[in-house]
Amino acid sequence: MRSAGDSDLAVTTDDSAAERPVQSTVQLSGIPVRILNYLVKPRWWFELAMIYGIYAVYSLIRNSVHNVEQTAFRNGAHILNFEDNWGLAWERGLNTFLDNTPSAAAVCAVVYASLHFVVTPGTLVWMYICHHRQYRFASTVLIFTTCLALIGFYALPTAPPRMFGTEGFVDIMAKTGSWGWWPESGTPASDNISNQFAAMPSLHCAWATFCGIVIVMYTKKQIVRVLGALYPLLTYIVVMGTANHYLLDVVGGLVTLAAGFLLAWLLRMAWRTYLAGHLDPRIVDQLTEKGAA
Repeated sequence: MRSAGDSDLAVTTDDSAAERPVQSTVQLSGIPVRILNYLVKPRWWFELAMIYGIYAVYSLIRNSVHNVEQTAFRNGAHILNFEDNWGLAWERGLNTFLDNTPSAAAVCAVVYASLHFVVTPGTLVWMYICHHRQYRFASTVLIFTTCLALIGFYALPTAPPRMFGTEGFVDIMAKTGSWGWWPESGTPASDNISNQFAAMPSLHCAWATFCGIVIVMYTKKQIVRVLGALYPLLTYIVVMGTANHYLLDVVGGLVTLAAGFLLAWLLRMAWRTYLAGHLDPRIVDQLTEKGAA
């Protein structure tokens, strides 16, 4: 018998307890673990709500950058000048090549206007269905990365190379836009709902790299792993060749992804440490197995 002051999380020393399955009836800060497990385990409706929330934040930031054109062009000019001084303006040569090679330009235009909006959600759906246990951490990395990128768009509005025609850049998306299914920006919707000064960091490259890493890590088919590894590299070439991003934008996207991973890892470690300090280790193991910790 235990006193009223004993913790609800106390583990019995009865030898038979080790043979019994752990019941999720203990409390964590007043919340039954079975309810906590339900709340933190990936649910399709919650994921859709999260995506909608991120889009709402993006829209808010997008609509708050009406008077930053001068700042955006100044930032873009600084980046281009830095790259020119250090021989890093790879986007110049790539853009010239696409401008002089219509077939390659057409392929890159299709890649830019489509894969970004297909591969990323497709990868998340695949992770959710086939790798449910790893999905929560992966989606958290993507959420943190996207939120950090939104901060970058707000703090550092940057005009992309395609807006610097005087520097010799050709807007490949505008050149192929007569096909009718994308505007000059290359987005699948109107330019009116796209932030034209969201060049730094490159979310295109951050998302593509995320997908490539996840595909290489979790798929078993060698050909799919090769394609997964090549997809980010293709994206880097496409975003620079179409004059939508500078090389430093690509680097910024990779740094943002690394920061998103670090934040997600720190959050997971803090969550597991908190659980370990409040719950029976067997319950922590159960939550981990279900992707909830």
